[in-house]
Amino acid sequence: MKTSQKAIWFAAAAALWLVPAAATAQAPAADKIGELTREVARITGLEQKRPVPFETLTRAQWKQYVEGEIEQQVKPEELRADELTLKLFGLAPRDFDLKQATIELLAEQAAAVYDHRRKRMLLLEDGAGGGLEDAVLVHELAHALADQHYNLERFLDKGVKTGEQQAARLAVVEGQATWVMIEWQLGRMGMGSLTSSGAALEKMVPALKTMAAASYPVFGRSPLYLQETLLFPYTAGVRFQQAAVEKLGGRAFRRVLESPPATTHEILHPEEWLEKKRYGAPAAPAPERESEYRRLSSGILGEFDVRVLMKQYCGQEEAERFGSMWRGGSYELLEHKATGKPALRWAVGFSEEAAAQDFVERYRRVLEGKSEGLRWSATGRGRLEGSNRDGRFRLEARGAAVAAVEGLQPPEGRARPAI
Repeated sequence: MKTSQKAIWFAAAAALWLVPAAATAQAPAADKIGELTREVARITGLEQKRPVPFETLTRAQWKQYVEGEIEQQVKPEELRADELTLKLFGLAPRDFDLKQATIELLAEQAAAVYDHRRKRMLLLEDGAGGGLEDAVLVHELAHALADQHYNLERFLDKGVKTGEQQAARLAVVEGQATWVMIEWQLGRMGMGSLTSSGAALEKMVPALKTMAAASYPVFGRSPLYLQETLLFPYTAGVRFQQAAVEKLGGRAFRRVLESPPATTHEILHPEEWLEKKRYGAPAAPAPERESEYRRLSSGILGEFDVRVLMKQYCGQEEAERFGSMWRGGSYELLEHKATGKPALRWAVGFSEEAAAQDFVERYRRVLEGKSEGLRWSATGRGRLEGSNRDGRFRLEARGAAVAAVEGLQPPEGRARPAI
C-alpha cells in the first residue's frame, strides 16, 4: 500500500525518535554546522560539495508548510483512495480523516527537516529559545550530504514506481541518517562504534515506539498502521543500514543509494536484498460482474502491510510469523459504478501452502474485528465467504497464495440477498 501517503512523509521526514523534540530560536552557529558536517562526511565517506542553506520557521509556519506540501504533492483522489483502502482492510476507523491526521502528526513532531526539494534545512523554533540538539543536526546533515551526491528528489519522488518502492527507499534514507546519528553519539560518548558491534543499536530500537507515544500525543492516539508507518523508516531502516555496513563496510553508504531495495521485505530481510531476490505478486481475483466496477488505485500488498494487519488483529507473534513467509502481494481498490461503494481485490503469497491455509484462518479474526453486520455463508479450511456492511467477501487459499475480494455489491436492480 502506501502510495500518496509516502509523498507526504517525504516532505517532513525528520529525526524524531532518538532525541527530544527540541527547538531553536535561531540558526546554529556556522562553525558548529561546519564541525558536524565534517563528522558526517568522515562517518559516511560522502564529502560536502557545497554549504547547506538554513531557514528558521515558527511552529505555525511549519504547519503551513506541511499543509502546502500536502496540497502540492498529493492529489485529492490519491488521498481518498489511500483512506478508503485503509478503512476496507480494517487498518483505520470509519470516521478517520487521513489528511487531517497526517497534518497533525507532522505538525507536532518535527524539530528540523532537510527539504530535499528546495535543498535547504528547515529549523523550527517554539518562541522560548533553547538550543537545537546536535544529534538532530547530524541526522539532517546526513540527508544533505546524501542529497548532494545522489539527488534525493529523484531518489525518493521521481525514481519510484510503487508505494512499496517508495517505502523501501524512504527506509534507506532515514535508516542511513539514523545510523549516522547513533554512530556519532556513540563516538562522542566514547562508547565504541556500530561498525564493530550492533549491540547498542538493538538496545535502542525497541524503545522508540514507547518514546514516541510518550513525547507526541497525536502519534500516541493514531491508528496502529500510521504509527508503524512513521516508525518503519527509522527502526527497520537503521537495522537495514547496520546489516549493509556489516557486510559491505564503508561501501554500504553508497551501495544502498546506488542499488536500493524495492520492497519492505528487502528492508526487513537485508540478506535477500544482498542476494537480489525478487518475488512476483500472485494474481488477485476479478470481482463478479467486473464491468460494474471502476479501478481507483492499485499497488503492492507488502510484508509491512501483512505484519501490521496481523499485529492489529492477531498479535505480534502472528505478525512475525506471516511476515517472514511473505512472498509477494498485490491489491486493487475498486468502486462500484452504480452505488459509488468501494471494494477490494487482493492476493498475497507465502513460502509454503500451509501458511496460506493458516492465513485464511487468521483472517477470520480480521473480519470479525473490522466488520459490522458480519454474516457467514461458508467457512472451511482455506475458505471464507460471507457479508458485512461493505458487501460480500470471499477468501480462498490457492496453493501457497491467498486470493480475496471484499465489498462486492449485489447485481444492479437487486437487493443484497440475506446470507
